[in-house]
Amino acid sequence: SESFVQKSSGINAEYGGLAAAEAFADSKLFGELYTRHNDQNKLIAAICASPIALNQHKINRGRRITCYPALAIRLDGNYKYSSDPVVVDGNMITSRGPGTAFAYGMTLLEQLKGKEVRDRVAKDMLYSS
Repeated sequence: SESFVQKSSGINAEYGGLAAAEAFADSKLFGELYTRHNDQNKLIAAICASPIALNQHKINRGRRITCYPALAIRLDGNYKYSSDPVVVDGNMITSRGPGTAFAYGMTLLEQLKGKEVRDRVAKDMLYSS
């Protein structure tokens, strides 16, 4: 039977929190999932502390990225760090933390379903970017 990695969907979105990020970074399974998604140009998304796991698994080094500001040093200079609330670079979407979560969610929605759907949902939720 197929493994979890082989059955995974078109997006790999990781939530934040340092403990979760460190677990993702230490996980061989997540490393395989990140690599498989990246090799297939599927979306990879990480918020808050989770971008440190992307670094650990050598995903898209050299690209623009953001994360929780205090953890930027843990990217080891392997990315072009940005202080933007949400960064989209190719198939990778990253965001800074709790205060940017809504913008991150709207960006994910736009990447998955298009601008029209994103705008409709944002309007219904009284969100303006």
